[in-house]
Amino acid sequence: MSFFDELKRRNVFRVGFAYAVVGWLVIQVADLALENFGAPGWVMKTLIFFVLMGFVLSLFIAWAYELTPDGIRRAEDVDPNQSVTHATGRKLDRLVIVVLLMAVSLLVFERFRTQSQPAAPVPEIQTAAEAEPALQQDTADTGPDDEAQPASEEPSVAVLPFVNMSSDPEQEYFSDGISEEILNVLTRIPNLKVAARTSSFQFKGKNLDIADIGRQLQVNHLLEGSVRKAGNTLRITAQLIETDSGFHLWSETFDRTPEDVFAIQDEIAAAIAKQLRTLFTDEIDNSSTAIDMQAYELYLKGRGLVARRREAALFEGIDVLKSSIEIEPGYAPAMATLAKAYAVLPWFSNRIPAGEAREQAREWAGKALESDSENVEALAVLAIVYSEIDLDFSGALELLEKAVRLNPGSVEANNFLGDLLSRTGDLPNALKYESRAAELDPLAPVHLTDLANVYVLLGEYDMVIQLANRALSLDPAFSHGYQHLADIYFILDDVEQLSRVVQKAESTQVDYQDLIGGLQLALEFARGNLTQAEASLNERVALAGTNQISASFVAFEAAQFGYFDKAGELLLKAYREKDGTWIFPIWIRGPEQAPDSASWQEFWRQPGVKELADLRRRNGFNMNAPTFGSGAKP
Repeated sequence: MSFFDELKRRNVFRVGFAYAVVGWLVIQVADLALENFGAPGWVMKTLIFFVLMGFVLSLFIAWAYELTPDGIRRAEDVDPNQSVTHATGRKLDRLVIVVLLMAVSLLVFERFRTQSQPAAPVPEIQTAAEAEPALQQDTADTGPDDEAQPASEEPSVAVLPFVNMSSDPEQEYFSDGISEEILNVLTRIPNLKVAARTSSFQFKGKNLDIADIGRQLQVNHLLEGSVRKAGNTLRITAQLIETDSGFHLWSETFDRTPEDVFAIQDEIAAAIAKQLRTLFTDEIDNSSTAIDMQAYELYLKGRGLVARRREAALFEGIDVLKSSIEIEPGYAPAMATLAKAYAVLPWFSNRIPAGEAREQAREWAGKALESDSENVEALAVLAIVYSEIDLDFSGALELLEKAVRLNPGSVEANNFLGDLLSRTGDLPNALKYESRAAELDPLAPVHLTDLANVYVLLGEYDMVIQLANRALSLDPAFSHGYQHLADIYFILDDVEQLSRVVQKAESTQVDYQDLIGGLQLALEFARGNLTQAEASLNERVALAGTNQISASFVAFEAAQFGYFDKAGELLLKAYREKDGTWIFPIWIRGPEQAPDSASWQEFWRQPGVKELADLRRRNGFNMNAPTFGSGAKP
């Protein structure tokens, strides 16, 4: 008998096939179960490893051993004339048939489940219109009316972080900074869409397909390169690539001294513009000036830290930027970025009172504008101060309109303008500008949640959930994503989903830990545990205005749960302390929410606050916030 015939006789082939079918079924079932339980990826990998090892073991056992009426015996010890492998083989055939039927049933079930419960699609981002917003503008437009244009239909480019080819890891900030500064030069080119830093830097250190990066960033060109710095020698290589074809349109190497770095940035940008001259002008507004290289490198490091939007990184960035300014006192970009750090700080930390932080932002933005009156970042930051400290909404609008005119591709200008318009109740224009910011920076969680803010006010809750989930897929520790999901599930009275959000936030090292207390509080109210919820709320009220939690944030919670007397007192406290984060309009909308609450009405009579309420009414804004379980559009 041949070896092949012996394998057949001992049912080795049957065992192998049966094991393969059963193993495949086990893996499929495990995949579904582990997904529902949220098991980490290594569990599935371990299971697959043991299934594969078991296949080899099953073949060995089938060859070496035989199942007999007397039990399992070594194959060599069984008389071939007394072998029952033929009967065992028939049993294996029946087993395979049963398992195959189960597998087919599973495939049918999975297909049905996929079709009946499709995964939420990534929402299309609306393109900003050219309409000039006006605080008192009456408009019949009730939602987005612009379609997102494919990347191939407009000139667009993303600057990937240049690779640090130097031996010193500290030069990483320098190579990143070169990339970012070239990006900033490109944003000043008319009619060119430039992907923002936050999104393009997501691909740092990743060897991904050019076409895939282009699709994710919604651009049709990529700029990549490398930086090698050794002593007084600087070599920068850059190449421009068409994303659809992978074709290299342009490549060049620049050998310079570090003092020439600003000229190199402009030179590279001009070369790119020349290559794409049929699509947009090749003229560049060159505003670069030579500064001390140490100051410049500190600025680059500080800018990168501020972009992370984490409490520790923001404070480190503030220190680094101040060191840069000490070396180069008139350096406008460093002062503008320092101003932005202080302006956004109250949303990520309570270490410094919001009013104090925003006054610091005012000071540094003013100094930046003294050096460069058209610094777009400084103009946008100053607008935040005007709206949240001075309650000067027309002045803020004027600054932001100027910033957008100076640089239509500025993410900050579009984002802050969208924020202002949503706060004043001009939702159609708010949607346009927040969409533009998200379009320019599609992989930045903060712009997705800022866009979600507008959809909350429009009552488009499905869009809010999609955008919040997308933000969390980009950064699982991003607190604003959890906050948006919790708000919507609270409104929808979906206690089960709200509970899942709270559990996920608790198990994640979120960037703003006080969020956890607010989410737990919402869950207690949603479950009807009013005694415990009220006690927790009172504890947070007692801490409001300290370095543990701002009065504005607790006021949001009190208003959300219908405790308007408490909310009014907290809002008056925030008003006196110049904590303007209360302007956020999801839960704090107008005096109509609580006509019988003395403290609530007193707050809305304050100078600037009353004007905001009047402005919201003129813009057709719904002054009554949604309530628990309403689930209805405004």
